[in-house]
Amino acid sequence: MKKLFLVLMVVVLLSAAILVGCAEPETTPQPAPSPTPAPAPAPPAEKVLIRLSGLWPPLDPVSTTFEGYCERFNERAGGNYVMEYHPGESLVKVAESVDAVRTGAVEMSAWPIGVFGSIDPRFAAAEVPFAYNNVEGDCYAQELLLPLYSEFMEPKFNSKALTSFCCLALDVCSTKPIRTMDDWKGLVVQSVSPQSAEFIGRMGGSAVPLPFPEGYTALDKGVVDASMQSSMMMIMFKLYEVSSHVTRGYLVPASIIATINMDTWNSLPKDIQDILVEEGLTTQREANEFFIGTDKENTNILTEQGLEVYVLPKEERDKWKEAVWPYSEELITEMGDWGQEFIQVMETVNAKYPY
Repeated sequence: MKKLFLVLMVVVLLSAAILVGCAEPETTPQPAPSPTPAPAPAPPAEKVLIRLSGLWPPLDPVSTTFEGYCERFNERAGGNYVMEYHPGESLVKVAESVDAVRTGAVEMSAWPIGVFGSIDPRFAAAEVPFAYNNVEGDCYAQELLLPLYSEFMEPKFNSKALTSFCCLALDVCSTKPIRTMDDWKGLVVQSVSPQSAEFIGRMGGSAVPLPFPEGYTALDKGVVDASMQSSMMMIMFKLYEVSSHVTRGYLVPASIIATINMDTWNSLPKDIQDILVEEGLTTQREANEFFIGTDKENTNILTEQGLEVYVLPKEERDKWKEAVWPYSEELITEMGDWGQEFIQVMETVNAKYPY
């Protein structure tokens, strides 16, 4: 019996050992691995140059504005992407501004929006006569219009709008006083855009299309009696030397835009795109602030230069607007559905900034 008992004990112990050996080993729970952070965009193999073409001479305030845009972008982009401003039509002539960006002949371009109303009626929104009551309203409108411009420019013109800002309205610099509707009858006036030419005709004058810089000679030689230019241009081209009166009433607004070729845009990493957008908005804000201040200063400068500066009373301005507004409505109608968005912008702006 003792031997049998011992045999049974050995069998039991061996079975237990086998069961223990077959059991899963105890494991300590391990924490889940941390997600691998997305790698930063690799810098380009070579420096990427983004050329910004401009129409204005090097010392012009608009050129200074775009030079500031480039400097801020370059500081943030870290040297791998570089934006260069090329002033004075050195890369692209004014008439080629839109098409040069569309085709990629230049990466970026800045140009006066209203000048190109003939290639797309929505560009004429920048120079709809009497669209805004004052410079403050015009500047606010640019903030609202920038995404609306880009909305149709991206598919149609292969261009993205990055910044737009007011550059003061076209008023009247003349060799005789212009205070009423009757003063326009028979007046020969330099026009610098299709919109200003139509404005002159609707007021009873005769438009003579001439580039901005030719206003001085035309006034000096008596080719024209007056010129429709911004107060900034009146000072820059020294029109005060060949004229005696200025009439101000924020008659035909004007603004400037800078765009980038969509193929160039899509080739850039998102962080570089973000810098372009953010600094474009900074440029817009700073330029608008500058022109709001300049608009007021220019009245003083022109007065100091010996010109009689006449600010249209609201009652008289309303008469001028009534005469010209049918043309403004024609421009808006040609814009199609986009024109309704433009009307909303005007209503919003003018409710906030009355004349």
